[in-house]
Amino acid sequence: SVSWVKGETAVKETARIAVLDSGNLRIH
Repeated sequence: SVSWVKGETAVKETARIAVLDSGNLRIH
C-alpha cells in the first residue's frame, strides 16, 4: 500500500505541475 501512496502523490505532483505549466502558457 506504500507504493499506492507514492503513486497517488506522483499523480498529484504531475497534475499540479501540469496546471502550473498551463498557467504559465496562458500568462506568456
